[in-house]
Amino acid sequence: MKFELSTEISPDLVRLFERTVLGTNGAKYKHLDVAKSVAHTDHPLSFSLRRREQLIANITFCKRPFGLYLRYFSFDSKFQSKGKARMNPKSVLKVQIEQVFQDLEKSHGGTANYCYAYIDAKNVRSKWMSETFGFQTKAKLATQSYSRLFPRANKQLSIEPIAAEHRKIIAQTYQHYTGYFTYFFEEGELACLRNEQGTLLAFAKFHKVRWEIQRLPGKFGGAQVKLLPFIPLINRLIQPKEHTFLVPEIVCNPSGNVRDVDALFEAVLAKEKLHSMLWWNDTRDALYQQAKQTFNWGILHRLIGVADVDVVYRGQFIPKEPVFVAAFDMV
Repeated sequence: MKFELSTEISPDLVRLFERTVLGTNGAKYKHLDVAKSVAHTDHPLSFSLRRREQLIANITFCKRPFGLYLRYFSFDSKFQSKGKARMNPKSVLKVQIEQVFQDLEKSHGGTANYCYAYIDAKNVRSKWMSETFGFQTKAKLATQSYSRLFPRANKQLSIEPIAAEHRKIIAQTYQHYTGYFTYFFEEGELACLRNEQGTLLAFAKFHKVRWEIQRLPGKFGGAQVKLLPFIPLINRLIQPKEHTFLVPEIVCNPSGNVRDVDALFEAVLAKEKLHSMLWWNDTRDALYQQAKQTFNWGILHRLIGVADVDVVYRGQFIPKEPVFVAAFDMV
């Protein structure tokens, strides 16, 4: 067995990702637009482990200005752990993967940079794997749903190309966050809410995502995913075979009134003719803390609650500021 290094993601690796079911004890789901998503990977550094030409494992990092983000860590189903046993510390696979981490740390300046990843707090298998390779939880994200059965349109909504006005506000809002980078919003469009005078009230970038949901989070998540599609109105919110929703990022609130963000979210749902979104934030994020006290999150929130995501780092790095979250990293 040996690792192959590539700065591209191979077609058979895309097929491996397409087969991968994410999650264990909490939500379980599959991405339905893997090839499209993978094509946007920022500066990939991909290590594929093969045995007799068969792809059995992969680690793919995104190279970012401050270090490495561990985007994919996948195993062929035949090589995934089935029970609670940890990986044998002397196994060839473990030794090879650990060598990858050590080599990367040397080439990227040792402790001058850091490597981080996001893990569902209830995904026991992923947590064991991260601990095996020296990752520790240093921050928490909240997976917050927002839903409307009948979202209302808003005439103040506009779709605008990203311009200097937006970039200035984005930098003011997020540049002090841990892991802030601009790759995914150097261009593209934003959904903006402006008042009658043309003043920006709130804006964000939104991504449309499709998942196949096999289990929802929570004690009754398995039963819910089977029952909810058959309940009138509620089935607008959950379509397990092909659940389409929005994910916001770089959410900015220049007006200072968090209700403008609420109005923005609802207006974008109405425009896209969708009914739900998932919004990921560091639990320390100031805007999210305001929203928690103000928003009516909707029925989906009452059904599934807020799921935790662990932000894990390899080494002694401790994020003193909230972690910057790019939508691509979560979907």
